[in-house]
Amino acid sequence: MKRLLPALIALLLPLAAGAQNYVTTEADSLLAVKVLQRLERNRSLPTADLVHQAANALMGQTYVAGTLNEGDREQLRIFLTRTDCIIFVETCFALARTAKEGGDFRRFAACVLEGRYRDGVVTRFEDRIHYTTENFRRACRRGTLKDMSKELGGELFDHPISFMSTHPGSYPLMTDVEAIRKIEEELNSEPSWYIPQDRLEECQKGIRSGDLICFTSTVPGLDIAHVAIASVSNDGTVGFIHASSGEAMKVIYNPTTLLEYVRNRKNVDGVMVFRPL
Repeated sequence: MKRLLPALIALLLPLAAGAQNYVTTEADSLLAVKVLQRLERNRSLPTADLVHQAANALMGQTYVAGTLNEGDREQLRIFLTRTDCIIFVETCFALARTAKEGGDFRRFAACVLEGRYRDGVVTRFEDRIHYTTENFRRACRRGTLKDMSKELGGELFDHPISFMSTHPGSYPLMTDVEAIRKIEEELNSEPSWYIPQDRLEECQKGIRSGDLICFTSTVPGLDIAHVAIASVSNDGTVGFIHASSGEAMKVIYNPTTLLEYVRNRKNVDGVMVFRPL
């Protein structure tokens, strides 16, 4: 019981003090605290290593799409036991950052908020950061991520973003298409870099475990098709951990390598690589 007490205190304090600020469940909160405790024992390691450890700790959690759209109003929703590809990656990143700082559940929630909502505003659907490009660019500006795509040998990603504003019917909660269009224009005003499929075999040698992998989309107007966390084996093989919407429908170590995955997916033509700092 004594061992459990710190975890219970860490759990109950945020639920009592800030329950109105986010939605979670007891199972999700307990799992977050458990993973944080595990990561904190290794907080001297690089953040990317902690991201990789968090990914392994969440192995087997169920894939569920659309959890951020639940409820009758926009709220910060924190789920670890029901996840999708981007929630999984942002959760592992937030857990690693929190553990690195020696933070508690409240700090973890703040990290999730910072990555998911523009300027911490949680009022409407349009406040949420929907494009992964925007999410990771903001993290790069904050100094918590580094875009490695160009440094690893990538090239310009000439793929203008417009999917949400041109497909409003796919987003029933979206009420301000013009606000989304403005964000797309801002994203398109800055260059992006990626490693195309035909350069990946050579460029992947610089990828490290814990790097955040964005699979670039071939769909017109859509920036990213999928996201994952790199996992490099002792022999240098680059694999990845992700929340799979395929047959597994859970967080898994993908059975094919990064290179094989990109080569076998028609909706993917390369990757962007971001390193947690």
